[in-house]
Amino acid sequence: MKNMIEKLMDKARNFSILDYGIFKISLLSAGILIGTYLSSFFMSIIWLVWIVFAVSYAYMFYICFIRAKSQS
Repeated sequence: MKNMIEKLMDKARNFSILDYGIFKISLLSAGILIGTYLSSFFMSIIWLVWIVFAVSYAYMFYICFIRAKSQS
């Protein structure tokens, strides 16, 4: 576990501003998803929130794990 955290920290040091922006969007949409199931405020656009979360999460997964392997 400690090794994985160190690898992720090394990856985060190389993030661009775009990468950090997408990371924040991913976290924001995850928070909205959690809040949605506790409130009806976003229920009318839940499909949009799921799409934003899935795309931003997939991008961050690519940055941290797939692109990192090709650069190593």
